[in-house]
Amino acid sequence: MVHIPHLIVGAGPVGLILGHYFKRFNIPFQIFEKQSFLSAHPSAHYLNMRTMEILDELNIQLPLENIQHFSNYVYLRRIGEQPLNSTRQLIDYKQYSYTSYAHLPQSLFVQHVQQGIRDKIQLNTEIKKIEFKDKIIKVNDNITCDYLYGCDGLNGFVRDYLKIKLIGNRDLQRFLNIHFTSKQLVNRLEQYNSMLSFIYNSDITAVIIKHRIEDGTFAIQIPLDLLTGQTDIQQVQHIKQDHVLIKNLINKTLLNQVNDIEIKSVGFWRMGAVYAEQYYMNNCVLVGDACHGMPPAGGFGMNTGIQDAQNLAYKIKEQKDLLYYQQERQQIAQDNIETALKYYKKSLDIAKSFTFDINKLKIYQSFMKNTPDFLYQAGVKLGGSLIELDPIYKRIQVNDYIPLVFPKEEIGFKYNSGDIGENGGQLAPLAVREVLKNRERKWYSINCDSDHQRIDIENVNKMIVRSDMHIYQQ
Repeated sequence: MVHIPHLIVGAGPVGLILGHYFKRFNIPFQIFEKQSFLSAHPSAHYLNMRTMEILDELNIQLPLENIQHFSNYVYLRRIGEQPLNSTRQLIDYKQYSYTSYAHLPQSLFVQHVQQGIRDKIQLNTEIKKIEFKDKIIKVNDNITCDYLYGCDGLNGFVRDYLKIKLIGNRDLQRFLNIHFTSKQLVNRLEQYNSMLSFIYNSDITAVIIKHRIEDGTFAIQIPLDLLTGQTDIQQVQHIKQDHVLIKNLINKTLLNQVNDIEIKSVGFWRMGAVYAEQYYMNNCVLVGDACHGMPPAGGFGMNTGIQDAQNLAYKIKEQKDLLYYQQERQQIAQDNIETALKYYKKSLDIAKSFTFDINKLKIYQSFMKNTPDFLYQAGVKLGGSLIELDPIYKRIQVNDYIPLVFPKEEIGFKYNSGDIGENGGQLAPLAVREVLKNRERKWYSINCDSDHQRIDIENVNKMIVRSDMHIYQQ
């Protein structure tokens, strides 16, 4: 029987960051990953200011691309045509943080973050069984641990085994998710400087995510509703193998086709807005996507998970009650879900202005569910044809854009309950050492809820500085 005091399940971004903190605090740990490799899909790609502060605290350096090349969201009929609208997403970050937001595909993120703890990662190791006896957790009949950390995602084993329920809507929408490369597409998109390209035409509705310029890495997400009348992912698995169909779908987003598309992987994404009703049970702790799932607006999913890991690591180090971790991070998850949902709904309003109304589509699905696919798709094409007739009328209004940077959620959050915020105190997640060593910075933003309230760092006696570098204003 092998004893591992702190066992982390999942070697994604959240599990790796938790491992880095444990190494920093000399907490013995091991990471189990059921796959034979670390993440290969680009997945999440936006690192917010708070996450960049955490990476700085851990002294993790990443090969970041120039954020200016990812500065816009662009709305198009087809790539190569004049945009219907384009919105610049970058803001002056210096009033909020000493770091800047950044862009890096998740696959590259994990490849670099694993450095320094690679010897603690055990691949091809799946957790299949958990038992509890006294205060010891028994795993797979041959391992015991004091704490087990589920960093294995929303569909992971740990939460499911513990039968911890999710609160919210698990099934907002379903997408075909295609990871591919194309250097030609990089050149086509150069004029837009876009991170996201929203495509609306009579042939397809999709969003193209530019992940990496250097090697032409992209992902495209296409609502399953528009491909087939089937809503059960199990019934459309055949699409994953049809690369001719998939390349044709990608080319429908373009004015002129490209011929260097290389399909890397194809999957399905079930988008939800949920959080776990409990974050821990019997010293099994849920972290990151294992305890929340969010729409993509703001990139809250991975960033919230990384910040969960930092909060939890300090709780473990200080031997705090895990209830504090749950109270603090569950509230943040709820707040971020609310914001992400707001802008998901706005994205539906934007799509509606281009004749794609998801509510009408669902009615159409109910009538056409037993018809052949070609009839279903013909109806979808007919319904989307109006945009081809009147593109000027359907230009997006200025106030209808979806932001990328959310300073309030990234930097200005507060805990209404928990370890030190029980009286609603503002907790500014800033690396205090950076503020205090630069004494010329007399003022520093700690709250973005209203008028960017500021704190005078000369009067340190008016602050409580937590060991996890949070500031609490008395």
